[in-house]
Amino acid sequence: MKQIEEFHNALHKSSVETSRFLSAHLRNEARASGWPEQIISHMGVSYGKDGFNAHVHDAHYDDAMRLEYGTPSQQPTAAIRRFANRTQGAEEFLTKRLHKHVGAL
Repeated sequence: MKQIEEFHNALHKSSVETSRFLSAHLRNEARASGWPEQIISHMGVSYGKDGFNAHVHDAHYDDAMRLEYGTPSQQPTAAIRRFANRTQGAEEFLTKRLHKHVGAL
């Protein structure tokens, strides 16, 4: 039982670290798309029962969706969708972090 708990803790630590890695990647995509810093600073990625999910603080959600999908007068700047299609490094990062934490057990 102790080994299972230790593995679970290692997986949790790895998931938190991967969420931070992905949050930085998401913010970089938004910056590259010219999004305002007040929105970028309130974006992130979290890990839950459905896996890793990008999110924007409720106070900036509507503005982020207008930027992401555009409006009749504004072209879309799809930072979130572009981020979601560029996660190839996430699996490798998670695997390396998990290996580090499990190796320390």
